[in-house]
Parts: sequence; C-alpha cells; structure tokens
Amino acid sequence: MKKITLSFALCAGLFGCTDKPTETPVSTESQPTTTSEQIPSNLPSDAPVVRVVTSGVLPPLTFLDEKGTLTGIDVDIIHAIGENQGFKVELHKELFVDMLPGLESGKYQAVISGLSPSPERIAKFNPTNAYLQNPSVIMHQPNLTVTDVASLKPLRVATMKDTTQEKLINELAPASHEAVETVFQLYQGLIQQKYDAVLQDKYFLEHIAANYPDYQMNVVEYDKTPNAADIVIYTQKGDQELLDKINAGIDNLQQSGEIDRIISKYLTVPTAN
Repeated sequence: MKKITLSFALCAGLFGCTDKPTETPVSTESQPTTTSEQIPSNLPSDAPVVRVVTSGVLPPLTFLDEKGTLTGIDVDIIHAIGENQGFKVELHKELFVDMLPGLESGKYQAVISGLSPSPERIAKFNPTNAYLQNPSVIMHQPNLTVTDVASLKPLRVATMKDTTQEKLINELAPASHEAVETVFQLYQGLIQQKYDAVLQDKYFLEHIAANYPDYQMNVVEYDKTPNAADIVIYTQKGDQELLDKINAGIDNLQQSGEIDRIISKYLTVPTAN
C-alpha cells in the first residue's frame, strides 16, 4: 500500500466547485496538430512521416494544454519513438470512437491513446509491446483498512459510469455504490467524505493528485492479473515494418530510462510506502 497526498485548495476546497471540469471542445475534423513545446527533431527533412492519431482527452496521457496544443505522456513517447527509429510523427486528434476506424481505413498508420490490448482490438489490429502500465487502483479514506476489492463490501464506494470498475463493484454489491460521470466527481465525493473509497486507473488519479498536495488518502493496486495494466500502441494488420520499428523504439526507450523520465514530467506525486 502507498499513500498519495491530495489537495483541492485551488478549487475552493472542492466545496464551491462545479461537479464537472471544463472540457475542451473536440473537433469532428482531424487535422495535423502541433504538440506542446514544439518537440524538436534531429531527423533530416526527407525522413519518412507516420500518421498517428490520439484522442487528446485523457490527461495525463494525451490532452490539450492551455494553448490548445497536444501534450502528455503518450504524445512525448510517440515522438521519442519516431526520433529513435528515424521517422517523423504527424500527430492527429480525433474523437475517441473514430480513432480505430480511421486506422482500419488507412487514414492513420498508428493509434496511441492509453489503449489496452483487448481481444476485440487484437482481432483487427496489431498491438505493440506494452509501453506503459496503468493499473486500476482503490483510493480510500486513510482511517480505513482496505487491502482488496472484497474489503470494500461494508463501505460506500464510487466508480465512473460504463467502466470495468463499475461492473466489478456492481457484482460486489457494497453498502452503497454510486456511478458518476467524471474523475473529478470521484475526488470531490471522497474529500467531502461522501464516499469511503473510489476506483479508477492509476494515471488518471495521479494526474489530479499531483496538483493538490493537502489531503491525504491511501491507494491500493488491486488487479494482479498478468498484463491487466498493459497499455499498447496499435498499427494496421499487415504493417509489420512499422510494428517492428515501434517495438524497437519502445524497447530502446525503456532500457534508456526515457519513458520513466517522460512519466515523471507529468506525474510528480509525493508518495510514501
């Protein structure tokens, strides 16, 4: 178990805030999108270009900054892979539901947006090796003892709607269960002591936690299934050359520590065992 420190001081202690964070409008038309800090390239001008798509709505993996440019862990990683393997990245932003159809049609050559290697996706596309691990976690009040999902049975629990966590808690049937629309609502209810525990993916929770250092909560990783936390990039079926390049880039970046450096750029959460 580890502790993560949280604060909502920047949002009037969470008590005067709206239930939903401001959302950036998503265009229905895809255009090549500039990336935060205009990531420099050392590649020659005639280097091959790979069309990559991301959703831009999943901080800290992929999102728009205050200037409206794409940034995040996924954005930095795909550019670093391209630099390592000799191809430039033409990054596009699409609606989440349109990314994989765009890959299937040939509009894009790769998709990176916090995607897991599900059987349905693998049947249609080539998954790369895992480049990140994003496990599901339980965040709970520090005065409670929580070791696994079963220990949530007597507690007040919240999840997000239409998620694997919601299905899991519905099956458990705890003392109470509320399904909400946003990660912010999970935090708000936890800090207001409306909930004893909430379930979500690690990076999405830590992204908020990194900004709010006043409230202390405990965090438990609960899904120990092999590969359950894997996050992959998808390429088209038959494009073995690009798949091999991306896998080689992932391997090189992992061995050099570059992926860890990128993660720490966006997630600087104080933790204690």
